[in-house]
Formats: sequence, structure tokens, C-alpha cells
Amino acid sequence: MRDREKAFIHSLKQSGATFGIGDDGVEIDNYVVASDAFFEDVHFKRVWGDLSDIVEKCFLVNLSDIYAMHAIPRFVLLTLTLPKEFKGVANLAKIIGECALKYSVKIIGGDTITADKLHFSLTVLGEKQGRILTRKGIKKGDILGYISPKSILTGLKTQSFGRNAKMLKNALRFNKHKKIQNNTRFAKPLLYPKMLFELNRIARAGMDISDGIFMELPRLSRLNRLGFKMLKVKGDWLYSPEEYQMLYAIPKNKLKKMQNLAFKHRHFFIPFAKSVRGRFKETKKNWHC
Repeated sequence: MRDREKAFIHSLKQSGATFGIGDDGVEIDNYVVASDAFFEDVHFKRVWGDLSDIVEKCFLVNLSDIYAMHAIPRFVLLTLTLPKEFKGVANLAKIIGECALKYSVKIIGGDTITADKLHFSLTVLGEKQGRILTRKGIKKGDILGYISPKSILTGLKTQSFGRNAKMLKNALRFNKHKKIQNNTRFAKPLLYPKMLFELNRIARAGMDISDGIFMELPRLSRLNRLGFKMLKVKGDWLYSPEEYQMLYAIPKNKLKKMQNLAFKHRHFFIPFAKSVRGRFKETKKNWHC
């Protein structure tokens, strides 16, 4: 089945009314602008965590896009949908304000409406830190890899790459009416912008992984007109969604440097594919489309 998001974006681009679509965000003057939605019963269930946990993940999901393109988040536009029966509006505002202060961003506007479920939509403006990192620029022979923690100080077990596939299945099957484990990457991904800014400078291309590597590789293949030869046996790491870790493409001769820098920040850089001539296809369905 064709990815509906892909079909919509393709049709929209055909209208000639788009600019910069295809990356985590778009470069406008000295800023990178990114927008993402966080909808109840699509991306989260309220029973999965406290309101503060839900709000913080919403912020982290959006901040990750900005860090991925080598920028520092500065400003946020917030659109909020509140259910009619929702109580504790003042408390929600307090939580959102505290989260914005925690991550040093200013809320500069947005909109609030009433509907049937709790929805968040954030547009984040990030200040560029030199050359931005996009999904385009991969060359034949480049190595593709992802980041995963190697130390208990970076949440080795609960934050390691590839666990979210199982966490999502368990949450949908067994946690329909109760909280999920709140120290996992699925509940709240830990971000390390200082590390990312160092790794971003080495990479030819990069992106944060939200839909799963299996969804991202065909998009990267079309954009860069290259295929990918897998270097690692397929497993949960390939299909795991909502990782919000980085996928990097680097020159082969920079692999050791990339691994050493990641190691310095208590992470592994794990190579999983090599870019080759051709086209990459993956037929597994996107989990939330």
C-alpha cells in the first residue's frame, strides 16, 4: 500500500506551491523552521503518562528536528487543541511554560481551539550553527549509520536504539488503560545536542529517525538517486519507530573519526548500510499511516 503521506506530499509538490519540503525543516535566512504534530490516539494516549511527560515528549520530538539540521531552538509557535471535558487548563499552561524554559525556547504565538481530543502542534525556529545538515548529499560508497547509547549514564538499556518497536507493540496491546515505562526512549527520548553538533560537522547528510529506518531509506534513495546495501542483519533496529536518534551518511574514510566522537559522548555510531548504485525499496507499512 502506498504511503499516504508520500502521496499527499507528492501531489502538493506538483502544485508548484511548495518550498523546501523533504527535510526535517527548512532553511530561511539565519533560521531553520520545523513543524510537527503530536496527536492523542495517533502519537500518544493520555493514560500512558502524566501530562508533564506528554508535553515534554512533544517538545523533544520537535527540538530533535532542529538539532538534526544543525541549529539551536530559539522560538516556538504552539497550536493546541483542548477537549471540551478537559480540566486543568491552567496546570497545562504551567507545564508547557516550564518545559519551554527548561529547553531555553520562547513561545511567541500560536492558536488554541476546542475539539474532541488533546492535540499539540509546534513550529520551532532554530538558529543555524554554520552549515545546515540535510538529507541530500549522499555519495556512492558513503556509510550510513545510527547513534545508540553505550553507557548507563546515557540510558543504555531503556534508551538503546531499536527498542521502540517492541515498546510500541506492548503499549498498544497491554497499556490501553495504564501508564507505560516512563524512562524509555518511547516515553521520553534523551537528546544530546552537544554531541550532535560535533557529529553533524562530519556528516554529508543526516536526519532524525521518526518513522523508522525502513521508511527513511526509500526516501533517501529517491532524493539522492542511490541504493543501499545492508551491512547489518535486519531486525527491530530497522523497523523501530519514534527513535529520534540520528541517521548519518558519512564518507567511508571518516568512519573511525565518527565512532570516536560518538564514543567520547558515551554513544556508539553503528554502521548499517553502504550507498551503491540503484534504488532501495522496502514494502513494510508505516505504523501510523
